[in-house]
Amino acid sequence: MEPREFYIEDRLERYRTNAPCNLGESGIRNLNYGELLRRLEILPEEWNDISLEDSPNRGGAKLREEIAKLYPGIGPEEVLITTGTGEALYILFRLLCEPGSSVSYFYPAFQALYEIPKLCGADLHPVSVLSSFLERKTSFLSSNLIGELFREGKDLAIINHPHNPTGLSLDVNAAEAIQRESIRHSGWILFDEHYRFLDYHNELSWTGAGVNSKSVATGSITKCFGVMGLRIGWMIGPASLIEKARSFKDYLTHTVSPISEFLTLKILQKRKELSERILDDLVCNIQYFESIWKELPGLKDFVSPGGGVVSFIPLKKGINSSEYADLLMNQCGVFVLPGRDFEAEGWIRIGFGETPERFREGIDRWKRLRW
Repeated sequence: MEPREFYIEDRLERYRTNAPCNLGESGIRNLNYGELLRRLEILPEEWNDISLEDSPNRGGAKLREEIAKLYPGIGPEEVLITTGTGEALYILFRLLCEPGSSVSYFYPAFQALYEIPKLCGADLHPVSVLSSFLERKTSFLSSNLIGELFREGKDLAIINHPHNPTGLSLDVNAAEAIQRESIRHSGWILFDEHYRFLDYHNELSWTGAGVNSKSVATGSITKCFGVMGLRIGWMIGPASLIEKARSFKDYLTHTVSPISEFLTLKILQKRKELSERILDDLVCNIQYFESIWKELPGLKDFVSPGGGVVSFIPLKKGINSSEYADLLMNQCGVFVLPGRDFEAEGWIRIGFGETPERFREGIDRWKRLRW
């Protein structure tokens, strides 16, 4: 059995590098090497000490120690460095899913979160957030949806927060609901927390790592800090599971680049200073969009994201999302992803990670779309 086409990737490959206004990405606009070095204040001589031998299979000790600090009660032995969160998720699904496993997730979703469990033979139980999203007009997941997720995912419940593609996040009530449900949940819980550094209210958003003895989490710096090319991710979990994952990793990438590890460590050590500027730009873009979205042709509604970089926007009745995205790119140079690529027709996903200048220019051109 083979996985299906990864729907969003074809359009991303076509437009991500040449769109005048790129709202199709799910991360911050990527930095160039020189700008990253300036922001990190790295001295040229620091590069001389980097060994180009393989990094340890589980990741360098200093990097794992720094990552462990992000998770209360977690030690370096419960951290595994991976090539992006994609590798971490693939390994975890291979270890936690088997034919007939009951797996739940919030729908719509990043395709890998359900495509790989399906490949493993799991029974999928999507829990739709879309009706609640529009009815409640809130940026946060409801306790009812969280309860349904745990009931459906008896073997594995997947919680992606802040959620891609809607931008739904967790407030205090939602976090408390997860903690209550985790007490009586006998299966595994996977927290996909790629946007944890981009919480609009706190330095770090709530994490599910360690919420019970069968909880695991994935994370990364790549989308939040504009460094997708570093391809660094990690998983957090019980030491016994991490050891199994480490062994599985030997059949995949085995190790990550020591240069990527070095830069990731520097980014984490300066994350507060780096995040302040990024969050300021994100909030600026979101506020501008919120002030003007009613002037954009074809949009039905807008709910501001609670965290992360993206939001899912409903189109007016009868509008085909792929046709809309094509026209928007061809007429206005604005790249968005159609809901069809998330198997949810009638919506589009936009990202707020562009520079404020390019974002405003693109939104202003969007107003002139002939639909």
